[in-house]
Amino acid sequence: MNCEQWLGETASGAVRYFSFGRHALTEALRVAGIAPGDSVLLPEFLCRDVLASLVAVGATPCWYPVGEDLQPGSAPDGWRLARIVMAVNYFGFPQSMTPFREYAARTGALIIEDNAHGFLSSDWNGEWLGARGDLGVFSLRKTLPLADGAALLAVRPGLAGRLAPQLAAAAVGYAPSAARKASLRRTPVFGPAAVAATTGLVRTLRLLRTGHAIPPPDAAAETVIPHPPAPHDGLAAALAAADAQREIDRRRELYRTVERAARALGITPLFPELPPLTAPYGFPFRADPGPALQSLKRWASLRGLDLIHWPDLPDVIVASAPTHYRSVHLVNFLW
Repeated sequence: MNCEQWLGETASGAVRYFSFGRHALTEALRVAGIAPGDSVLLPEFLCRDVLASLVAVGATPCWYPVGEDLQPGSAPDGWRLARIVMAVNYFGFPQSMTPFREYAARTGALIIEDNAHGFLSSDWNGEWLGARGDLGVFSLRKTLPLADGAALLAVRPGLAGRLAPQLAAAAVGYAPSAARKASLRRTPVFGPAAVAATTGLVRTLRLLRTGHAIPPPDAAAETVIPHPPAPHDGLAAALAAADAQREIDRRRELYRTVERAARALGITPLFPELPPLTAPYGFPFRADPGPALQSLKRWASLRGLDLIHWPDLPDVIVASAPTHYRSVHLVNFLW
């Protein structure tokens, strides 16, 4: 699906827009009929801020393990009973839906496909990620340089009628400078260097002021969504103007460029291949702290790219998290 088709889905009434994916997930849980105390089955390998959506509706999280290949780490017939099961397309790469469909067939659960990382990706069969379950959640601002932007797609017939009315757009959004930063980064020759220098200056000033070059994890992330739900007033125009194929091509080319640099340092990508219809969120890999990781971080910084550790795990998972949950890093492609 391209951006024009996505806008067509909007016209059909099956899409609602939000500022953050967490608000879209909250609405998905409401549309699914989740009531206080109902269980929602989540992968253990997950950003902790997702839990704020469950708190908003009073749902109780339960968990299934994730293997080193980022597929479910156990068979679905052993998963706890829940009203909802969430499948995650990590880093924009397609998650197999087979175990989730088996679980849903056995339990009657609805499937929410978390496609926060993969707005422009499709799977091996050409099915658009986020449209393979009953409800699909998208964080558009993680693919395109937007002030904010997320969406909920009601896939199963009948669910669109349960969606709340579209919220009115709200002013400039959560991060109004995002588009300006992207424009600077795309300046020929000097763009990446300018972004790297600007980012370095901002982080130095923040370090001097707060003691942290990068803001530390928010202690309230599991309970509070830090921005109102309405999307910014430029979102529709930005989506209409987006060149989806150009963005897909850029991300795939950048992935291969980073992969060459990483392999030269002895770092291998997390996924064994880049599927033909994947628009990667970034270049994910596993690495221990050491010279290779620092070298790749410097290489990325010189090109205006951030290398981050992912994810900030939920508190309940951290203490018993296996090593393969803790060692994932990402060169982010957002610009």
